[in-house]
Amino acid sequence: MNIKAEALNYAIEAHEGQKRKTEPDKPMIIHPINVGHIIEKYGFDDNVIAAGYLHDVVEDTSYTIQDIEGKFGDDVASLVLGASEPDKSLSWEERKLHTIEGIKSLDLRHKAVVCADKISNLEDLMILFDKKGEYDFGAFKRGEDKQKWYYESIYNSLITNEDSNLPMFKELKELIDSVFYKKENDYLKNEIIGEEEYKELKKLDSMSKEIYKLKNTFDTTPYVIEFTGTPRTGKTTLINNLYDFFKKSGMKVTLLEEFTTSKEYKEGLYPSIKDEPKDVINSIIPIHVFKQLTKAVSSNPDVILIDRSLFDRLVWIDRLHTENGISDENYETYKDIYIPIIKEGIHTIISTYVGSKEAIKRDYKANLSLKPRHFLNEKNVDEYNEALNNMTNLLKDELNIHSFDTTNKNQREVSFLVAEAILKDMRYEYIKRINYRLDNPIITSEKVKTLK
Repeated sequence: MNIKAEALNYAIEAHEGQKRKTEPDKPMIIHPINVGHIIEKYGFDDNVIAAGYLHDVVEDTSYTIQDIEGKFGDDVASLVLGASEPDKSLSWEERKLHTIEGIKSLDLRHKAVVCADKISNLEDLMILFDKKGEYDFGAFKRGEDKQKWYYESIYNSLITNEDSNLPMFKELKELIDSVFYKKENDYLKNEIIGEEEYKELKKLDSMSKEIYKLKNTFDTTPYVIEFTGTPRTGKTTLINNLYDFFKKSGMKVTLLEEFTTSKEYKEGLYPSIKDEPKDVINSIIPIHVFKQLTKAVSSNPDVILIDRSLFDRLVWIDRLHTENGISDENYETYKDIYIPIIKEGIHTIISTYVGSKEAIKRDYKANLSLKPRHFLNEKNVDEYNEALNNMTNLLKDELNIHSFDTTNKNQREVSFLVAEAILKDMRYEYIKRINYRLDNPIITSEKVKTLK
């Protein structure tokens, strides 16, 4: 095992049970891991990255610098010590002054650990403030003015005898300006978007940054979101908006089109099953939908967006059952097979709905033809809405299902509401995954020896 992995496991064990001061639902280890990632992003060697993982161990746990030195050697111990405060019995001001002065004489490798720590802390603050919509330093021992003094002094010490244009230092300076000088894009805020929407977009942006950090703590499993609902609720536009949002947030996104409107279905599967009874067709389609999802998961993106997937097939089966197109026994068998798969494979379900007459109005107003629609009539849409409601009520306590009535909302409003709901689900899921990883640590060779 290389020194980065050893340091990470050591830090996980050292910080066991500790939580973040500003957000107590987050394990403490998220911060040191993020510090290590920042150091790695800026191209420093493995020892510096290892020190990033370990930088809070001496300050915040019972482990000593001698423990670090014995395990990881003089260089890593020196890097950790350079980012550690002196005696905790000193006053806040005394400790901070000692740090500010000590940093000036450090070399760039040592400064990198300090700088990455401050970047991570300020990123978390910015995210927290933007999510709340207010700048609140109440969780800290000293208020905004003292925090501003400290971070600006740290920055000035870091750039002493260094090139202040190094990307790492520039990132720190930009965060200081954003947090303490409320630096914003006034052009977008005042001339393009407007103050209220700018605030909402900042909130979504900060939430996506938090998700990115949480996911990169340990996780590699894609987050799967299914979109379903009544026709003509703006679902396709919504999916495209979310695809663009996640891409611009730095995530790898896979978008899966609705299977029954795809070329694969229309030219490949449908001709071979079109003469089968409805219940047979509706038993074959989910098998292919599941294969589609499995293939997408295997390519390991960060996020998978699916237009009508396994939950929507369940809705169609419920509608078929209501019409007596499938027996009670087959209906129950279908649910027994697919509900566990949905619960395992789909993390969030977004359904958008309107009444049948509104859906038909929207369709005719969006097109130039008066020709009758194949599916869009009040009976079909009412039956679909009833089945959608049935399955939502059946699974709402077991799945993250969010339903949005789009009757009196424009596309922009719906996009904001849906994005926020998804990001809240993702935050909860990633923290849960992190806690699971912490409760099931990797057994290192050294730990195996101890167990023996």
